[in-house]
Amino acid sequence: MFCNTAFSRLKGSDRHLPQVERISELLRRGIGVHHAGLLPIVKEVVEMLFCSGLIRVLFSTETFAMGVNAPARTVAFHALKKHDGRSFRMLLPGEYTQMAGRAGRRGLDKFGTVIICCWDNDEVPSEVDLRRVLTGKATKLESQFRLSYAMILNLLRVEDLTVEDMLKRSFAEAHAQRLLPQQQKMLQAGEESLAQLANAEPISCILGDPSLIEHYYDVASEARELDAALHDVVMRSRQATQLLTPGRVVLVQPAQTASPHVAALLKGPFGPTPAKHSFLVLSLPKAQHSAADAVGGSGEGGEDGMGHGAERREEDGSRMGRSFNHVTVLGTGPNGPIVVNMRLPHQGTVAGTCYMVEQIPAAQLVGVCRAKVALDVPSLLEEVRVPAYAAAVQALVQVREECAPADPPLIDPIKDLKIADSATATMHKRQLALRELLPRSPCHACHRLDKHYAAVASRRHLSQQVEQLKAMTSDQALQQLPDFHLRVEVLQTLAFIDSDRIVQLKGRVACEMNSADELLATECLLHHHLAALSPPEAVALLSAFVFQQKDASPPQLTPELAHARNKLLDLAYFLGDLQRRVGLPTSAEEYAAATLNFGLMEVVYEWALGTPFADICPLTNVAEGTIVRTILRLDETCREFRNAARLLGNAELMATMEAGSAAIKRDIVFAASLYVS
Repeated sequence: MFCNTAFSRLKGSDRHLPQVERISELLRRGIGVHHAGLLPIVKEVVEMLFCSGLIRVLFSTETFAMGVNAPARTVAFHALKKHDGRSFRMLLPGEYTQMAGRAGRRGLDKFGTVIICCWDNDEVPSEVDLRRVLTGKATKLESQFRLSYAMILNLLRVEDLTVEDMLKRSFAEAHAQRLLPQQQKMLQAGEESLAQLANAEPISCILGDPSLIEHYYDVASEARELDAALHDVVMRSRQATQLLTPGRVVLVQPAQTASPHVAALLKGPFGPTPAKHSFLVLSLPKAQHSAADAVGGSGEGGEDGMGHGAERREEDGSRMGRSFNHVTVLGTGPNGPIVVNMRLPHQGTVAGTCYMVEQIPAAQLVGVCRAKVALDVPSLLEEVRVPAYAAAVQALVQVREECAPADPPLIDPIKDLKIADSATATMHKRQLALRELLPRSPCHACHRLDKHYAAVASRRHLSQQVEQLKAMTSDQALQQLPDFHLRVEVLQTLAFIDSDRIVQLKGRVACEMNSADELLATECLLHHHLAALSPPEAVALLSAFVFQQKDASPPQLTPELAHARNKLLDLAYFLGDLQRRVGLPTSAEEYAAATLNFGLMEVVYEWALGTPFADICPLTNVAEGTIVRTILRLDETCREFRNAARLLGNAELMATMEAGSAAIKRDIVFAASLYVS
């Protein structure tokens, strides 16, 4: 009785549509179907009957669970996979929770039942997938806010709100805006520190002009960047494992130091990943520090920090004392843990030369030299014998003195490793020039170089932090601001706004377009694409702006409609190419495909001519509900074009749009909703 009363609102042949008759027969048996392809009145009948408890089994898509408050005693999943428009994927935890949450009616059921159907062995989900769907974390919210041309034009027409203010209030900028007060405090503190440094006494040097250290820092910083880049090239080469063997001379440069110092590789590399590799080296620091200056110290007292006093030696005078019976685990290698019999870092002196045994990260190893020295690694690290250290230090000193004041020559990636790459050759040439320039500076021989260099580095680093904070707290840090400037350039090119960003007539017309792409719709209107078309042909062409289904069957068009379609498509290609040239991430083909879909032109044309709904459905493979929704949106588009025509003073186009809107507003498409009547 209810179905007959509801469907009696339909006129003539609409009551005998295949979908209406098929759903009516199912409903009489207590079976319902609910999906986006149903006619609006059919969906309303199904929803009302289900909420009344008259439908025992309902087959539905997830839309029913998302938008309709209709709980059930049992929810059954046909599968845990869905098609998202591109491929099949597992349900997200939030999707599953939303649909499974419909199980159990308040006040009627003590608990709800959820059934997951597995039709064969191939569809049985694994334990990992099942656990992820049932108990996984909810999908992270991501802002879908996107700047549109209409939004920009509307904001440019008002003075109370700027585009920058709108972007700041969007969810996309919410996290950045929450951090803004803290960043402003950091900026203020950084500026105060810079002011204090500016008022402090300048660096004084007895070797020359104090400003030389600034130039030295610039050269050394560039050299260090090139060292790191070329070292990365060397490490990625096939010969890297052959180069990094015990005894290889390398250059080590800790942070905040002016220049590298010579070292010999003892062990390495070791670490979980290449980015976390570290090396054990025996280095010769240029500055003469005390043992207490070493990070962590030697862990021992004594005259020289290396246990060379008589009380630290055994009777033969060749072995370190008991104070070095300490095991340090460096990492894990292929054969197990890598250990040494001393605390690290460790510093000592042999014949007045300071040396250090230390574990360094890969970032501090800035160069691999051609030279190699003979080392007795077991005597250095396992037996810890003084003669072995004396021989190693003497060999390193000899390598350093042979090249003084310059550093030992590095491995040439071009000649030694045969790396034929123009970029590498350019970097290597520049590196050699900088390495030759540094020793010529008076600062290079200064015994206070590291101290002055660290002072300049701290000030430069602080200045960079302040500049970064200024950029982060300014409007230029907004994520979509570059996109805004590019879109403004497009609007100026098309004369929607002038050079002062004053909205022109074309811009005001574009502000009337909400259901269609504002650029394409405005250009279509002003290029008189609708002038020579009849009302049915005009609404058929406008359907391309609102129809969205991508797999519709190709329409059979009249010559007039085919010509109008081609003109509109050419215009879309022109606008897409213009946006690409400006710098927006799109192309002519992508823009046309995103804004136009001609799949329902034939159907809309026949409907506007008065063809019954039952006769237009066989013209396409699009579901009846989708056809109705498209025509409803098309009526809104007709009203927008009519308002734009009124703004332009085009009475003829206004009449065409009114006639086209009247032609499509009839019968089942505009049947009254059961919820409001």
